[in-house]
Amino acid sequence: MTHRMIEAFRATIMHGGISAGADAMEISQPSMSRLLADFQNVVGFPLFMKVGRTMKPTDEALAIMMKVQQSFVGLEDITRFSDQLRKQKMGRLSICAIPSIGHSVMPEIIEHLHAKYPDVIISLTVASYAEVARNVRNRQADIGFTADTLSMGGLETVATFTGDCVCIGSAKYLSPDIGSVGPEDLLDKPFIGFTGTFEKRLDAWLTTEGKQLDSMVEASLAHSVSELVLRGMGISVVDPLSGVHHRRRGGITLPLHPPLRYTVYAAAMSDTRLSEPARDLVQCMRAAIENAEIHSISE
Repeated sequence: MTHRMIEAFRATIMHGGISAGADAMEISQPSMSRLLADFQNVVGFPLFMKVGRTMKPTDEALAIMMKVQQSFVGLEDITRFSDQLRKQKMGRLSICAIPSIGHSVMPEIIEHLHAKYPDVIISLTVASYAEVARNVRNRQADIGFTADTLSMGGLETVATFTGDCVCIGSAKYLSPDIGSVGPEDLLDKPFIGFTGTFEKRLDAWLTTEGKQLDSMVEASLAHSVSELVLRGMGISVVDPLSGVHHRRRGGITLPLHPPLRYTVYAAAMSDTRLSEPARDLVQCMRAAIENAEIHSISE
């Protein structure tokens, strides 16, 4: 008695016939018939009887099938367990990022990583700068992305990516024809301001040029600022990744003059060796920054 005979016997009963069972096993019907005949010779009694144009299992065959099923259920459990072990070996990738990164390019990057590493469990947490630092420090995240260096003990900057911030708007307040936007161009239009650390960077850029904005509407997240701009409430300045997201949603982006630089920092624990998916993630982030080209038309 061979495992192949038992497999053929089981497939015939489960799929309702020799032909369907052979298709399920991806073998020819004559080969299937030979396996069943050999199995019947081994057990010493008929397993199927012809009823009309179909083959029906005998009572003895159904009794054997109960035992066979118990065996195959055990094999299926082993297969499932093996799959779990394989996935655990491949591991998981836990990412923590500030909103301007997590809400812009990260979903697209994760889609790429999932396609390339289908057995890796990928999780994304979008959090504040302090929470990103804490999650990486506590090893709840393998890698963190912020717009400031993470200075907690044990953390190490593994990569930096720098691009230029952009002015975002809609056709109501921003014309692609002007080519670029300077501080003076922000003064005669409603401006959607930021709260938080990005506001300080923007204020420093304006102060250098001797300008100061008076924002009547503010938001803490670039995604919210973009939404307000798309609703025709004014213009704003965002990081390059959020600029790409704004443009894809139908908005207009223009470069700033003079430029306002924006740096993304990737950090991990200094005693941790990044996995292959994590290293690929870093390269994807680098490419996203490099590809955040400025176009003076809406998409």
